[in-house]
Amino acid sequence: MSKPNTEFNLGLRDIDLIEDALNSVIARRSSTMTLMTDNNHENTTDIASYREIRQEVADLRDLLGRLHNQKNWYRPQNQAAYVSG
Repeated sequence: MSKPNTEFNLGLRDIDLIEDALNSVIARRSSTMTLMTDNNHENTTDIASYREIRQEVADLRDLLGRLHNQKNWYRPQNQAAYVSG
């Protein structure tokens, strides 16, 4: 039985594209949630859909956080004061 690949070779541009795509999905899903609450329908289907979308947004934000936490941030060692650009 084969094992899943746990090492990925992604460049900085690849990570930026993934983060941008995740942020776009989060924005669209959040907009859908806002529209659902603005309509004030007490339909049980709407409530179930709203909860499902809210969970999806939470999962995507968690994924973005894990990507962020895996980054190695550059900070020069030889300078007294460093201002990022």
